[in-house]
Amino acid sequence: MPRALAVFRARHPGVVLRREEGLTPALLDRLAAGRLDLAIVSTTGDAPLGAYDLHHVLDESLYVAVPAAHPLARSGAVRLAQLADAEWISGSPRPEGTLLDAALRQGFRPRVAHVVAEWTAKQGYVAAGLGVVLVPALAATAVRPDIVLLPVLDEGAPARAVYAATVRGRSPALSGQAFVTVLREVARSLPLA
Repeated sequence: MPRALAVFRARHPGVVLRREEGLTPALLDRLAAGRLDLAIVSTTGDAPLGAYDLHHVLDESLYVAVPAAHPLARSGAVRLAQLADAEWISGSPRPEGTLLDAALRQGFRPRVAHVVAEWTAKQGYVAAGLGVVLVPALAATAVRPDIVLLPVLDEGAPARAVYAATVRGRSPALSGQAFVTVLREVARSLPLA
């Protein structure tokens, strides 16, 4: 998002952008109420995306972060079921509607031991050996040296998709259309293996 905002600002210096961060359901509520022109959302969770026009931005893979000394740290790609007995760190006490939906798809309910919102704090919990956490590829570029990211094998499900959502039937502003174009351009330049 920061790169896309910078590129957009350089191309369209007369357009004032205001960005709000939030979870997909809250962003969609604000979008429906007309308080946002578009919302960047993902397929993670159970938000009612069917009521919106979705403009595909990117697909990203998932990783699981483990402490560098974890027995799986050198194993390469893993199935989440290999970590079914682990303590998990998540932004919510419930796995539903979060990245941990991937674990539910693999047949187990992860035990959320620590509810932590910020990515940097989650890394600290992992490094201290307090649990493991799922990480989307967009966040995988900024990782502490004392944790390891393992690619998640999840053949039965698609990668996490990210969209720019607009209200169905409401034409997005020209600036919104231009921003989606910039988002897609920036996304193509990212390493999202």
